Amino acid sequence: MAGTDGGQLHGLVDEQTVYGALDAIDEALEQALIAPSEREQRWQLNQLRGLLRTVRSGNLSLDEGLGRLIRILQTPTIEQ
Repeated sequence: MAGTDGGQLHGLVDEQTVYGALDAIDEALEQALIAPSEREQRWQLNQLRGLLRTVRSGNLSLDEGLGRLIRILQTPTIEQ
């Protein structure tokens, strides 16, 4: 159940965070689709899948987990 404290809703994720996460996921999927090889495509998709699974685990709230996901996906990666 969501409660309020000074105008902030607790237990709900900020809409901007959700859309930011969806945009970051979409971009990661796009990058995987244009990967130069099937091997790299699989690697990128597996990385994304692992990140998505970590959002649901751990001690982070959903809002914190999505924020972390956005930061990780927006960070340039080093080629494998």
